[in-house]
Amino acid sequence: MIQVRTTLAPAVLIAASLGGISAASAQAPADFYKGKTVTIYVGLSAGGGYDTNARLVGRHIGKYIPGNPTVVVRNMPGAGGLVMTNHVANAAPADGTNIGAPQRGVPFEPLLGQASKAKFDPRTLNWIGSVNSDTSVALVHKRTGINTWEDIKTRETIIAGTGVGTESVVIPYVLRNLMGMKFKLIAGFPGGNEMNLAMARGEVDGRGTFSWTSLKPHYKEMIESGNYKMLFQMGLRKHQELPDVPLIVDLAQDPDTKQILKVQFTAFELGRPLFVAEAVPADRVATLRRAFDASMKDADLLAEAVKTDQEVNPMSGVEMTAAFKDVYATPPRLIAKLAAASTEKPDLTVLDGAKESE
Repeated sequence: MIQVRTTLAPAVLIAASLGGISAASAQAPADFYKGKTVTIYVGLSAGGGYDTNARLVGRHIGKYIPGNPTVVVRNMPGAGGLVMTNHVANAAPADGTNIGAPQRGVPFEPLLGQASKAKFDPRTLNWIGSVNSDTSVALVHKRTGINTWEDIKTRETIIAGTGVGTESVVIPYVLRNLMGMKFKLIAGFPGGNEMNLAMARGEVDGRGTFSWTSLKPHYKEMIESGNYKMLFQMGLRKHQELPDVPLIVDLAQDPDTKQILKVQFTAFELGRPLFVAEAVPADRVATLRRAFDASMKDADLLAEAVKTDQEVNPMSGVEMTAAFKDVYATPPRLIAKLAAASTEKPDLTVLDGAKESE
């Protein structure tokens, strides 16, 4: 079993548990949430796919929470969602009014062991649900002349990323270290919009990860126009809308590499994760899970999703919890290989003003 570091001492954990046994936590959910504001914290900048997805949930979930609280969305960028996740898991009140919406790779950050800056254990956070499973693609601008994934094994390709420990940086380096792809990373972009602008300006060649649900609304202008080329897709299975784009797991020849990539890409199955802190009272966790599940069937939400090209293929909080436990039970030998491939980042450049600890 993987040992996940935590900065919380046992005494602190006991105090947090005792602190939850209060008059407030004894309130019925409807009484507690009445007149309250529930904040969904997005770990990336406004306008990107995670932000758009969180706002879709935020506009509809409130009607299914007893007491009908106001629901607002707040952006807290930093390290691709790690700053926000640490905040919601440890600093924000653990009363059920603070929901985290991290980049999907952030819950896997503790797998890096001592190299991780995570201050949480994903196996003990309370997962509320995810709007959809996801597929990510690697793409480059046409000016590079790169047409296939094999080209990246012979030509250096400059890729944009957000936080140093996030999937936008980690995955390209995993593929570089395990499969010989000559990615070179520039990290520190606040979010997807900024990375897309950098590609258009020629500051970078492309993106090593680009969620299909985020790319899809821009498909005509980016892909059909011929300005960008999708090289491969990442996930546990091909997306039904991308049958001709190769799946990187299928391209790996070594059995260990295949299994390591499957661990890495389990994050895509979790799509757009939502969570509350470990110490949130159980009845409020159950309330939020029921509200999320109900909102995923809401006619207005589904109509808005269609209009904005957002996929709704939800995973429940219970299913997410089981998935994290499975991943963290991966044999240590393979986790060590993944950790080494994730942390070895030769030639990494971090933009001025961006800090690796953020």
